[in-house]
Amino acid sequence: MDAKAINKFPIREYLAARGICPAKDKGYYGLYHSPLREDHMPSMKVNYDKNLWIDYGTGEGGTLIDLVMRMERCDTGEAGDAVLDALKSEG
Repeated sequence: MDAKAINKFPIREYLAARGICPAKDKGYYGLYHSPLREDHMPSMKVNYDKNLWIDYGTGEGGTLIDLVMRMERCDTGEAGDAVLDALKSEG
């Protein structure tokens, strides 16, 4: 599966598979405690419609692959494998 196809997988579902739930859910977006750093106030926004994220504390953001690469400290191929593993565990 290529990166474009993997990035279509909802970020919200990937985070849920990792046990990460929004602190606030506003319907079309959710506010999360950043999984990238210690975060006492929810400062990572996931736009469910666009399937993009931004961490307002660091200014970083992007696609699902970008998030997984940051969370797992890995390259694109390993991030794709991590998403596929999450898909398998949900199915």
